[in-house]
Amino acid sequence: MNYEQILYDVADGVATVTMNRPDRMNAMTLQMGGEIRHALQAASDDPAVRAIVLTGAGKGFCAGADAARLSGTASGKRETEPLPNAGAIENGLDLPEGFHAKYAYLATVPKPLIAAMNGAAVGVGLVIALFCDVRIAATEAKLGTAFAKRGMVAEYGLAWLLPRLIGPSRSLDLLYSARIIQGEEAHRMGLVDRIVPASDVLQVAQDYARDIAANVSPRSTRIMKDLVLRSMEQSMNEAQDLAAVELAGALESEDFREGIAAWQEKRQPAFTGR
Repeated sequence: MNYEQILYDVADGVATVTMNRPDRMNAMTLQMGGEIRHALQAASDDPAVRAIVLTGAGKGFCAGADAARLSGTASGKRETEPLPNAGAIENGLDLPEGFHAKYAYLATVPKPLIAAMNGAAVGVGLVIALFCDVRIAATEAKLGTAFAKRGMVAEYGLAWLLPRLIGPSRSLDLLYSARIIQGEEAHRMGLVDRIVPASDVLQVAQDYARDIAANVSPRSTRIMKDLVLRSMEQSMNEAQDLAAVELAGALESEDFREGIAAWQEKRQPAFTGR
């Protein structure tokens, strides 16, 4: 597919998806949202891809919904989505139906998905970053919810996800005030996992993804992602029971045998995902 509003590249086992509207701080359009989903499906289907980085071109990650789109919505206009922007990734993680919705579907991507937050992530841009697995942000990146200042509400499952990341009171603070925080505060409260200078964000994220691609079992990462996300709605007993089933399967896998052999032989593993 020829993308108009994103860039897609694969190298060293890592797919990099770049939101590419730098003149608009990568503000989200229906076209761009559909292209992101198409690219994530392609990366999920590609056996050469072991990890995925999602980032933005220029100085922003994603500054929220495009202003023209919001103005049209406010005046009663509804756009037609040119590409699917929801629905679980095919052959991805078989998560509960709530994860099939717009942007929440990111959780069903069956490979490690790293947000390289090179700049502003506001509104829907923040939602997208939070549904990624790991977030590496610029120290000076600006993050915010924005919804209350637009007469809107927490969208796309954010009211469910945000408290699970940073707790109810911090979530309500960010939602009520719609205040902008920067990378250091976001890191302190657990909203992002690592902060680095803006010039280093993409390199650090890609290095991290390349390490995953080269050194860990894709079978393991897929199953562990599934276990973590399912555990958010499970009891401890349910989580333990499912983990026991998956461990039994892992011990019969090719990747387990290869992992032990590589460890004993002091060499890099050659995992197949089987």
